[in-house]
Amino acid sequence: MRILIVEDDDALSEFLVGHCRDRGHAVERIRYAAECLGAVESRSPDCVFLDVRLGDGNGLDLLPELKVRHRDLRVTVMTGFEPLSSVSKATAGGAEYFLRKPFKLAEVNAVLEKLEQHATVVLPRPETAPAVPGAAATFVGSSDAMTEVCRAVGLAARSGVTTLIEGESGVGKELAARAIHSLGGSERPFAAVDCATIVETLFESELFGHEKGAFTGAVSSRDGKVRLAEGGLLFLDEVAELTPRMQAKLLRLLQTRTFEPVGGTRSVPANFQLIAATNRGLLGMVQQGTFRSDLYYRLNVLRILIPPLRDRREDLPSLAAHFLREIPPRIRVAEPPLAADALAALTAHDWPGNVRELEHTMTRLILQAQGRTIDRAAVLAALGADPAAAPPGSLSTMERSTILASLEHTGWNFGETCALLGISRPTLRRKIAQYDLAR
Repeated sequence: MRILIVEDDDALSEFLVGHCRDRGHAVERIRYAAECLGAVESRSPDCVFLDVRLGDGNGLDLLPELKVRHRDLRVTVMTGFEPLSSVSKATAGGAEYFLRKPFKLAEVNAVLEKLEQHATVVLPRPETAPAVPGAAATFVGSSDAMTEVCRAVGLAARSGVTTLIEGESGVGKELAARAIHSLGGSERPFAAVDCATIVETLFESELFGHEKGAFTGAVSSRDGKVRLAEGGLLFLDEVAELTPRMQAKLLRLLQTRTFEPVGGTRSVPANFQLIAATNRGLLGMVQQGTFRSDLYYRLNVLRILIPPLRDRREDLPSLAAHFLREIPPRIRVAEPPLAADALAALTAHDWPGNVRELEHTMTRLILQAQGRTIDRAAVLAALGADPAAAPPGSLSTMERSTILASLEHTGWNFGETCALLGISRPTLRRKIAQYDLAR
């Protein structure tokens, strides 16, 4: 590793520089806060040991700008004078570790071991489904199912036709709608309506707007979502929750492509692409008589079915890698390594909440890990499972499926697979032989 020590105590600096070099690291030392940002820019260290009380300033004041400029830079704060509140400030500022002076050699080694572990076990940036330009940035994974979803998203964007997106809660239906909007031209308007939360009596006003004095409380005219979406995209989320009366109003809008604001007297032309989403099967509701068949066929011009996460487990390694890189900067904590058996446990879970559940679980794991390796026990605890309750052989089954999924994801590239799983090439070869895996 390349280490930068920012410390004005010569004796302490000499000790730290010598000890870090003895462990095989390249080390440089500076004395002043004013030098810190420039030194990081010019020398690109992997980590910084930063003193709080420097001769020309407070090291904690440097933290926010350091982390903004260098997201992956890992900072250890050192101090012998500050109260415990400085730990909170250092953590809030983006520091991963904290050493209180006078610190012991064992404490320094503990921090160095964590930094070394992070430097040697880093998950690569995940590959994404390359079906259409731009859509790859939306969904993570390389499964055939998600490639087809990305293809359909591109088709919806290019054609501008009414599109029905179906899938369980948490699979990414709004993400797909926003991808359609972005691919079709992000400068266009985007207006969203949550059909599950709209009171029936206010549906027309929400959708079509109203004139001043149209009803009690209408003290001024207001544009509805249809007008706000003019020339762009209107997204109706949870469209299955519309009542029969609301369904009739929406059907007329789609048939005539005109609307009247509440309290208005003239029809207004409407020009928008409609994207509707639901976590319920609309065709089944039509057969049950709870959803209008004519509205269903108006909505179902192009259908995108986003599969649940349990049906595309081969995407779990990429999704885990994505969240391990994307979440820590958001919650301002260190990016932790993920053990292979932890990834196996994640892959084995059925994920009833789908990608949303995975994201929340990864957030919890990352927050609790604080830069330490996420192991199987932590995953099972986060999922509410008893590590001792796993049946014999279940871990090996999970490990086999995870290794095979990772190999298939990387096209059997051993280097990429080892980086993804955090294991060595000899270990990977031994596992391939142990589980009788074949391409």
